Amino acid sequence: MVFFRVTVTGLEKIPNPPYIIAANHQAWFDPAFIIPFFPEVPMIYTMAKRETVFNRAWKRRLLPLIGVFPISPHRGELDETGLRTVYQVLERRGVVLIFPEGRYSPGRGLRPLKVGIGYFALHAGVPICPVAVRGIDALRPFRRIDVTIGPPIQPDPPAWWALSNRVATIVENVRLALIRGLRGRRA
Repeated sequence: MVFFRVTVTGLEKIPNPPYIIAANHQAWFDPAFIIPFFPEVPMIYTMAKRETVFNRAWKRRLLPLIGVFPISPHRGELDETGLRTVYQVLERRGVVLIFPEGRYSPGRGLRPLKVGIGYFALHAGVPICPVAVRGIDALRPFRRIDVTIGPPIQPDPPAWWALSNRVATIVENVRLALIRGLRGRRA
């Protein structure tokens, strides 16, 4: 970042993958001030609106090569392909960068956050790494830019996990009982 004075704090707070990066969103170039400060492996995938970011053929070819995948939000909900991509990346122990405001927020303000990020973290069982970026609302050479990485937010396991674990234990006990019974018949 030759033309900018970038100060990064909180690098030691980056969790082990998989995780979600949640950042404020001031401009289309926000990822350029976030991604370089995270480990190179695994690659960080970023969701972007199909209608605005993937609106040219060259973008549709180039952006997936650098980890940007399209989403088509409709009335606050993501399309099935976008949802599946997020979960596939996290399942592969990857990292997903999400701007939970859903669109740019002018100045230092913060728009209300979309709840999808909470669902992703809970369903995938991964932490959220909050990242605040200041100073790129009016990008000018030699301007100071601050990137602050906060402590990871660990999701509480959903209640259905406890029930699911109990069900799995019962099923395993039934399996073992059946195996014991089948061995007894052969004897």
